Amino acid sequence: MKQKTLFSFMAVMVIIALVSVSCKKDDNDGQPVMPPIESFQMDFSDFTVFPDTTDNLKSLNTYKHFTYSYVTVGVWNLVTTVALAVPVAVYLESFNHTPEFLGDDTWQWSYSVDTYTARLVTTRISNEKFTAEMFISKTGVEAFEDFKWFEGTIRYDHTHASWKLYESPANNVQWLDIQWTKDWEAGTSEITYTNVKAGSEELGSYITYGIVDDPDYDAFYTLVTATNEVNIKYNTETKTGMVKSPDYFGDGEWHCWNEQFQDSDCDQ
Repeated sequence: MKQKTLFSFMAVMVIIALVSVSCKKDDNDGQPVMPPIESFQMDFSDFTVFPDTTDNLKSLNTYKHFTYSYVTVGVWNLVTTVALAVPVAVYLESFNHTPEFLGDDTWQWSYSVDTYTARLVTTRISNEKFTAEMFISKTGVEAFEDFKWFEGTIRYDHTHASWKLYESPANNVQWLDIQWTKDWEAGTSEITYTNVKAGSEELGSYITYGIVDDPDYDAFYTLVTATNEVNIKYNTETKTGMVKSPDYFGDGEWHCWNEQFQDSDCDQ
């Protein structure tokens, strides 16, 4: 009887130890990795600096096609860069810190950026996805506390992320919906900003930026408003490109520019 009791006790202890190790392993393995900043911040880098056209001022070439594209993309760039300045800064800083496990498949990053403090909280919701919420506080002038500036749902394999961006601590309403997808094997990706602010004159307007597998034009923007759609395609290496805008050009044709950003005939 004593041997049987001893055996039962040892068996229970082994099971407890295995469960303990298993739980500890699950905790460590469950730590999520945040997706790259490209899942949140659109790339406007090829349309941020207007080319120097000084040497061509006396030529007959014009820059109408590229200039229109530059200005059209630039409007979204200006608006979103200002609005995303703080969220992008605190998001980037999260990669420099290690999260704390809070239990219940939840992890928290806590850190500071200048006058801001941030709490990034993630929770596993399935084997494929987890949620993320960014709470930001500010000290000093125009101080605020624990404002949830953005939240999202992310796939663990970093092939998709969906974000909700709120306008500001002074106006806590959702402003942007952000959708991002990436095919890591093909090297292609796409990110869309959609204005979802209720009552906004631009409600429903959106801009999509993508990288595609095309040797001629490997990047594109699609910009849609209630009255017009603009399509831009360009080569990230040569900087040649084309634009289509029925409202601006009065037709549905492509209008191209060359390596010097001068208007040129389209091959197709």
